[in-house]
Amino acid sequence: MAKLTQLLAPHITLQEDLAPKSETAHGGRLRRMNSVIKENTGRVFSLNILTILFLMPLIAILIIWLPLAEDKLVADMNFSAGLGIGYGAVDQTLEGIEAIYNLRQLYILCSLAPGLAIFGVGVAGAMQVIRNLMWGVEIKSFKDMLKHFGRGIARHWYKSVPLFLIGGLIGTSGAYALIEVLKRIALFGSAGAGYWVWMILSFVVLFLFVTFLIYCLPMSVCYRFKAKDLIKNSLILDIILILPGVVVSAFLCGIPLIMLAGNIVRYIVYGFYLLFGTSLWLLIITAYGQYACEGFINRLHEFNTEQENKKAEQERKTQQKQPSGGKQKGNSQVSNYKKKNKSKKGGGIYNPLHGEDKDAPFVSVDKYGNKDGNKR
Repeated sequence: MAKLTQLLAPHITLQEDLAPKSETAHGGRLRRMNSVIKENTGRVFSLNILTILFLMPLIAILIIWLPLAEDKLVADMNFSAGLGIGYGAVDQTLEGIEAIYNLRQLYILCSLAPGLAIFGVGVAGAMQVIRNLMWGVEIKSFKDMLKHFGRGIARHWYKSVPLFLIGGLIGTSGAYALIEVLKRIALFGSAGAGYWVWMILSFVVLFLFVTFLIYCLPMSVCYRFKAKDLIKNSLILDIILILPGVVVSAFLCGIPLIMLAGNIVRYIVYGFYLLFGTSLWLLIITAYGQYACEGFINRLHEFNTEQENKKAEQERKTQQKQPSGGKQKGNSQVSNYKKKNKSKKGGGIYNPLHGEDKDAPFVSVDKYGNKDGNKR
């Protein structure tokens, strides 16, 4: 794993996050998450309601309209055998079962991906609010929270909507395959191996996408990466931190799976998500995502920035030394040149007289060595 980290870490695109300069902006994400829940319980509840509003179309279709449509579909079907001599009735149990499963598949195909895409708009606003709470930004009132929520939608909807649309398409494949397997078991007693492979593969891909999402969602609101850098960094962190990512993703996916335990448990889970579940789900993702990004992106960025500053300082000192050294060298060359020329000029201006020239009243020697006495 260490070798894999050394191999992939240099490919991470580095950038400073958007966090304010405060003590609560970084470090201790689990402790900070607990503080957010304790100090902002009312705002977490209000944020959960706001986010759930964007999930209401999907809830209305799959939880309210689908059961009503199923009841209407089988209302006129006969689920009993012949009632006696002279009066026969056709048992439509298998037809009813097939019709119900087909209707469920139709509703899943038409609603799951678009509904999750709409939900992605609400998640964009919620992630902005939760990010600010985790960074220690003060949100005083519900009106103030609405401003942060709207700002998050305006800034990040185009990032979260494609993510939830892709997740919805993968989930549609898995849900459709699951219903097909159940339908074939109910009708024929077993399902073919191809349907099992299709279902298992779809849910495995969906789980891997969730492990990718827990890095991509927080990174999309905490940094200003381009789309390709956002995807690349999320994939690299997903690979490097595969074990903790799987644990967190399994915990997040395990909460909805509790609904399979029975109707009572299902309604309890529904109530939990309506009150706090969605905000808590996003809060866990944000806390873990910020922890992972701080451990790699922020630290590597700070290290590279420090190295660049040291290099720039060394270059600056080198540049300061070079002009002074060159100036001294130039001055010495100029002084040597002046001394040399002075000695040459001095030889032409003054020359001691010898022999017969000693008695001359005034004899000068020009630079060509001509003696002219007092004459020019």
